[in-house]
Amino acid sequence: MTYLDTFILALIQGLTEFLPISSSAHLIIFSDILGTAQNLFLDVSLHLGTLIAVCIYFKRDLIEMFNCMLQSKSFFKNQLFINLAVSCIPTLFLGFLFVNLIDSHLRNTLVISLTTIGFALVLFVATFSSSNKTSVNQISLKDALILGLAQSLSLIPGTSRSGITISAGLLLGLDNKTASKFSFLMAVPTISAIAAYQFFSLDLENLNDYLQFNLLGLVVSFIVAYFTIDFFIKFINRIGFIPFILYRLVLGLALLLFFT
Repeated sequence: MTYLDTFILALIQGLTEFLPISSSAHLIIFSDILGTAQNLFLDVSLHLGTLIAVCIYFKRDLIEMFNCMLQSKSFFKNQLFINLAVSCIPTLFLGFLFVNLIDSHLRNTLVISLTTIGFALVLFVATFSSSNKTSVNQISLKDALILGLAQSLSLIPGTSRSGITISAGLLLGLDNKTASKFSFLMAVPTISAIAAYQFFSLDLENLNDYLQFNLLGLVVSFIVAYFTIDFFIKFINRIGFIPFILYRLVLGLALLLFFT
């Protein structure tokens, strides 16, 4: 692992975590191209970078949510908090059960190419849904559970966590901005849990060997992810999801034809 390898992987993580094009697929592909094995230390750093980015970008929503909970002295009187908590449960539960199966059988180019194409078509269909919900406050507990189940599909490499949750949001009647915003907010508990799980799996005795790479990865993924979120929110309001759908189709077909 070199500084250049770390920079490239952090750049890819920051760019793809919140775009509907699958960060895990791109990291797997570029790790193979670079000839570097993904290490757990770097994974934690990249997840922390993107987590900090989404927390800072949506700090007003998160601060307002926690202020409401403090005023009511209850976690269960704030609908946004309940929805976010419910939405992350399926992914964490299924991820815990099937993480070894996924790592051993699904992290390959064939699976990535098929999911990249398949879920591009799902997003394409979802763009034709009528929207009647223009605020995350209009999302019901049932909606949150459905979005959480959709998010669990992102455990399959190539699916895209943001892509599948935005698709589900559109199908549930959310407009582009609201579906994207709630998808990004869902990343907060989900990425937090993943990063925590990865952290407690680390062999901290070797931390110093990777410290400089970890810091570089964290900083680069944070900066890139923050500006990617800002770009994406503005982009979809003007142009929509078609460019991302086309990119997924081209990428999936290229992988299927030339790398499987």
